[in-house]
Amino acid sequence: RTCFGSRWSQVQILLPRPFEMKEDPIIIIGGGLQGLATANALLDRGEAILLLERNTDVARETSFANAGMLTPSQAHPWNSAADIVNILSGIGKKDSPMLLKVRELPSLFFWGMRFLLNSSKSRYLSNTENICKLALHSLELTKKVRDEYQLNYDHSSLGTMKIFRNELSFIKAKKEAERLTDHGITFTNLEARDVVQAEPLLDDILDKISGGIIFPEDEIGDAHKFCKELEKIIRQRGGRIHVNTEVKKILFHKGKVNSVVTDRVEIKASRVILATGSWSNKLLGNTRLNLPVKPVKGYSLTLDTSILKDRPKLAIVDENIHTAVTPLAFSLRVAGTAEFAGFNEEIHQKRIDYLYRTLKNIYPSLYSSLDLEKGALWYGFRPMSVDGKPFIGLTKIDGLFLNTGHGHLGWTLAMGSADILADMISGREPKISVEPYLASRAL
Repeated sequence: RTCFGSRWSQVQILLPRPFEMKEDPIIIIGGGLQGLATANALLDRGEAILLLERNTDVARETSFANAGMLTPSQAHPWNSAADIVNILSGIGKKDSPMLLKVRELPSLFFWGMRFLLNSSKSRYLSNTENICKLALHSLELTKKVRDEYQLNYDHSSLGTMKIFRNELSFIKAKKEAERLTDHGITFTNLEARDVVQAEPLLDDILDKISGGIIFPEDEIGDAHKFCKELEKIIRQRGGRIHVNTEVKKILFHKGKVNSVVTDRVEIKASRVILATGSWSNKLLGNTRLNLPVKPVKGYSLTLDTSILKDRPKLAIVDENIHTAVTPLAFSLRVAGTAEFAGFNEEIHQKRIDYLYRTLKNIYPSLYSSLDLEKGALWYGFRPMSVDGKPFIGLTKIDGLFLNTGHGHLGWTLAMGSADILADMISGREPKISVEPYLASRAL
């Protein structure tokens, strides 16, 4: 099985030298979904950009092999009462959907307290509403750029379907879905036989299904391919992208951004955007800013389905085990699990087994038809904020902006987050209220 890690390029530091540029571009650090979407949005507003990515290519880390879903329907943050119970019950359990490692408890204490404070019903509902608004705005922009540039990233607009294995969870999910209708989400409840009619390959587990919910606005696709398409657009429009370039630190002078020091040069800069996900705090180390974002490790398993005559059509979310199975052209991706374990790069066999077992539990016949030995395993670190909302906008340091903290909704929120940040930087009125997402709320 192929394993793709999520780690920084190991490059020796060279003596930095000032690097003068003919113009004053906005420097974007991070070449994943958020960085690329931000670069494209700023080019729309006539700004010059320079994007710096530490890896050998863009989108090689958290944006590489995620679940492949754009899901406003999943706008709920991960601090509901049920999620907190799942997290706590997963302490030390490597085969649990949500794993909390004991040794990480001290480092998670203050972040965890704020996470718990946001689990109150009023805050949870308010945060869900704001995430949903940003998600719908973002999805609209994703469709727009796809149509404008004829992007090809194995997308499908058939929606996603949640399936439920007991009546109680189904009833609860229907109530949650009804709340989302106030924010513009539509859905259709399905009886068990209707679930199988929508996705015939689920017939094997018909007797285990209590019902389902289809969310027709949701979409699926390959996030890495989407990023590569954005990269082409950015380069064609005159944006500069430098890969294999690790940013060591950002220098400030009198409370303002002064320059960016990489492993190769020191670049003069007056405006810098951190789109560095879970690693953002590492580049804030020489400031007094402490961003409440923690890495939450997730896994995916991608299997070749080109040999199959019948392939799944819909992305399936199994609520009982917090896992998604997404069809992507001639492959099938199983994604899920959450590890609150810091930047731990260990891959335990129980996590791999969990993904295979999940696929077998959803598609037993399909499971037996696939070449399981050629499954490609991946992991990435989701940047999880304490309230589920991203941090977007200016910090207390003049010229230093953030676009991070998107958690499990990185692709879903990417284009919308970039849009409102670009509006703020260019002095335009954002199309939705930015107040709920401002970086200043946490710094």
